[in-house]
Amino acid sequence: MRLPYFIQGALFGPALVGLTLILKVACPTQAGAGCFADSLAVPIFLPLIFVYKMVGANLVLVNELWFVLIYWSLVGLLTGLIFDLYTRRSPYSPVPHLPL
Repeated sequence: MRLPYFIQGALFGPALVGLTLILKVACPTQAGAGCFADSLAVPIFLPLIFVYKMVGANLVLVNELWFVLIYWSLVGLLTGLIFDLYTRRSPYSPVPHLPL
């Protein structure tokens, strides 16, 4: 049985954030040594800049990890919903969509 894409997307977002945090904690801290998780952490935490500008830093500092998890869950859910709606065949469509 296949899970719908919107559920897969909603689970993929927090899994990606969690994996990035685990990789960042496990990274060796030598001077000048780069880490693979550094390049992933920048786009993951990018929505926080918008929230800091809108609400201020005082409200977000306590709950920023929860905000990031919920944000990427919603992004994955909406992306998966688009895939679900795109691949579903409509009885009124003259040409069926190709499955992805």
